[in-house]
Order: sequence, then C-alpha cells, then structure tokens
Amino acid sequence: MASTTVEPAGPAPLTRGAALAHPLRAHTWRSALAVDLSKASYAVPLRVGMAVGLVLICGGLTGLHDIAGFAALGTLISAFCRAEPYPVRVSRLAALGTAVVVSIGVGGLVGLSGGALTTEIVAISLLSGAAAVFIGALRAAGPGAVVFVFAATAAAGFVHDLTDLWRSVAAAAVGAALGMAASLAPWLLAHVRRRLTGGPALDDAAPVAHAPVRQLLAGAMQRHLLATAGRTMIAAAVSAVIAAAAGFSHPMWAAMGAVAALQGVDFHLTVSRGIARLLGNITGAAIAAALLAVPLGYWGAVAAIIVFQVAAEITAPINYAICSTAVTPMALLLTALGAGLGPAAAVDRVVDTLIGVVVGIVVAALTVSAGTRPDPLR
Repeated sequence: MASTTVEPAGPAPLTRGAALAHPLRAHTWRSALAVDLSKASYAVPLRVGMAVGLVLICGGLTGLHDIAGFAALGTLISAFCRAEPYPVRVSRLAALGTAVVVSIGVGGLVGLSGGALTTEIVAISLLSGAAAVFIGALRAAGPGAVVFVFAATAAAGFVHDLTDLWRSVAAAAVGAALGMAASLAPWLLAHVRRRLTGGPALDDAAPVAHAPVRQLLAGAMQRHLLATAGRTMIAAAVSAVIAAAAGFSHPMWAAMGAVAALQGVDFHLTVSRGIARLLGNITGAAIAAALLAVPLGYWGAVAAIIVFQVAAEITAPINYAICSTAVTPMALLLTALGAGLGPAAAVDRVVDTLIGVVVGIVVAALTVSAGTRPDPLR
C-alpha cells in the first residue's frame, strides 16, 4: 500500500485581532528599518532630480516662483515605471502625466469654490480612491497615489481665481512633459544617434508585448482594486477629520499619510511602510525645521529640494524610512515655495503623519482579507 505524505499546514489566515497586534511586534519594527543596498540605482534618480531642478530653475529665472512647484510635481512622473521597457513607458507616462494635471485641476476647483474644509476633505478623499484604482489598474510602480493627492492638496491651497487655476494646470502640464522626456531620455537619445550614425536604438531589437493603457484601465473595476479604493478613501477622510478636529493647520497632510501607508501590496507591507514613514517623518521634520528657520531664499530652497529629491529616489528601494527622511523636507520646502511655511509646519507634519499612519493601519487591519496569511518569518 502506497504511503501518503501529509504536507504541513501553512500559517493560519490573519485575523483582525492578529492584524491589529502586528504593528506592536518587535520584528515588525526591525523589518521597517531593514536596509538592502543591493537595490540601489543612480541613473533614474539623477534624471528625476535633473527634471525637478530644471523646472525650478526656469521658474526662478522667469520670476514664476509661485507655480514652479506645480511644474516640479508634474516632473515626478519620471519616478514611475522605471523598470518598464521604454516603448511600454510611453503610454503609461502619458497617462500618469494626464492624471497629475487632472489632480491639480480638481484641487484647483476646490480652491476656486472657496476652499471650505468639508469640501476639500470630500474631494481629496474621493480623488485618493480614484488615484489608488488608477495606479493599481495601470500597474505603475513608483511613488504611488500619494503624488496625486499631494498635487491636488497643493492646488486647493493655491488657487483663488481662474488665473491661478490655469497657471497651475499649465505649469503641471509642462512639468509632466519634461518628466516624460527625462524618463525616456536614454531611449530618445539612442534613436537620435541611430539617425545620425546608423547604429541600433535601445529596445528596438524585438517588439515588446504589453497590454495597452486603455485595456488596463478598462479593468479598473476589479473587486480588489475597488476594495483598495474604499479603504484609501475612508482612511484619508477619517485622518483629515481627526486632524482638523484636533486643530492642526494642515489636516490634509494626515490624509496623505494615510494614503502613503495604504500603498503596500499587502497588510504586512502596509504596516512596514507606515512605521517607516513615521520614523522618516520625525527625522525629516527635524531637518526641515532647521532649514525653514533660516533664510534660504528661493535658490537655496531649490538646491535643497534637488538634493533631497535625488536622495529620496536613490533610497526608496533601499529603505523607506531613509526615503521618508528625504521626502519630508523636500515636500515642505516645495510647498513653501508658493505658500510660505515656518518651522512649526515641520511639527504639524509629524503629528499629521502619525494620525494618517495610525488610521491607515487600523483601517487596513479592520478590512484585512480573510485569506491573508501572515509572513511565516514573522
């Protein structure tokens, strides 16, 4: 009689109670601080930094300091799709650039309507859900939906009339075009060289099979994407309401913290990213407070933004806490270009992020899928 082999059972599905306890485990915090230097890269981060720097420098030279930040937000699409073949990137980057411009338009309309906090919370929360679905359907690896929420929030605080609206939207469109060009630069230069010398161009040796953007977006109504959108909208709205009720000056920063925390592909990554973002915000806020306390001026702020942006892009795959340490002063300085911020804004950033991270993790834990299984190494 043949013997039968009984496979050991895998770990039991993660319950809501275990999910809520997971952020309190020591290993969870250690994993958030893990550093993997093998994932470091420099070419893409430098191109992103150059794109951001170029629009900020042009904004300074032309006297358009107030809208240069919106152009810089547009260039951030160059941080997406860095692993995709160049022919695949073209349509995806175009879609991402359009999304940034639309996000700024939505935020601008909120500002144009009078900028009531309730209106802003509802609009930005709905936008965060739409952005989560969009990024998920497009399968665009990169900074995530938080970029679009940041863009909309910045526009809501900036736009007061139709002139502000079209200027901010136009600046974002210019920045998105430049960001797309920065991402595709090696491929475009290779085509130029081929025309001049007759040599081969990059990625032209064989056709690249990929789903077109229209087909990807047609599948946006998948159940798991809609569930992600629902969690993101709820967490963003609840975080902003709590921050507003507590009297903080920038409650939508709490919404951004929640959206960033929920960008993980599973619950464990959500927790890890949330902890890393919180720790990074604390150290980054200390740096930002010091910089905001001294008279950097426009050009000093631009130099610092470029350095922090490149550092964030280099460290993003290495360790998210280090990345957040660079992102926090970069975001605050970028906001200060048009709105003006003092050192106290750095403290607000930390507290708002804490609210967003906690709410994001709790929402993720309460809505954890019954089939989710814990990491056996944890």
